Amino acid sequence: MFQRVAIVGLGLIGGSIGLALHRAKAAQEVTGYDLGRGVCEQARKVGAIDQAYDSLADAVRGAELVVLATPVGAMRALLQQLASCVTPGTVITDVASTKAQVISWAEEFLPENVSFVGGHPMTGKEVSGVEAADAGLFQGRIYCLTPTARTRPSAVNKVASFVEALGARIRFLEPAEHDGQVAYVSHLPFVAAIALMTTAAEAPSWGDAALLASSGFRDMTRLAAGSPEMYRDICLTNSEALVRSLNEYLLTLARLRDRIAAHDPHLNEIFARAQELRLQWQATFGSTGPVGPRSHELGRNGSSSS
Repeated sequence: MFQRVAIVGLGLIGGSIGLALHRAKAAQEVTGYDLGRGVCEQARKVGAIDQAYDSLADAVRGAELVVLATPVGAMRALLQQLASCVTPGTVITDVASTKAQVISWAEEFLPENVSFVGGHPMTGKEVSGVEAADAGLFQGRIYCLTPTARTRPSAVNKVASFVEALGARIRFLEPAEHDGQVAYVSHLPFVAAIALMTTAAEAPSWGDAALLASSGFRDMTRLAAGSPEMYRDICLTNSEALVRSLNEYLLTLARLRDRIAAHDPHLNEIFARAQELRLQWQATFGSTGPVGPRSHELGRNGSSSS
């Protein structure tokens, strides 16, 4: 059991972490800090935290684990602040959806006596805010951890224990490997949704076409309703991998466009292949994703031994 866990950022993910820790009885005390007006008090009311603080330094003081659940764009300044107020020996982890840049900031700003382990839970909801927090949000879901050669094994084990207390399933990845993979399956989809929504809504016929848009259009553009600031920060911190995936996506679209323009009678073969791939993914990974190595499978440097 953790003696004291501090959660910085009390939105959907931060609030859900607090609820899950309480449900698992994994922490004696969970403290919280959030810049949003009234957010800390609301988090305390719903049972996500035990104690709210107006000061970041007070919230993290004495915590053995600090969880950064803020947007990735806030991480740099936050890590700079934590460098001067976190207790020596503390382990810090995050939930940002890009890892290499955040880890670079952590290594730049945090003192040697504080450990950082990058994390990213592969879960979420269409709604945001601590009011939507759910103790079961992480149950059975993949939770990526991205230790580096500089990460202390004891720190990785501590964060792995935290993840398992949430009910999640650990998958260890190198930071760049993680960023490359999520570029395809998380970041490219929201860019594609934004492009589709913008293209359709800026067409001259949109006023009438909008009346015809149904479930297919709704499902394909769902991600366009996400946070513009969050999307901007993801693009800025995972630019290289995202551009690489976009280039491949654009080539695929161009090839498809050319075959449609040529009235290719074998278009169904492309569609059948995509259908097959989708059904394979759904049958194998569509609910929770593959299981990664467990905490007892760590190599000496904190990375996976497999």
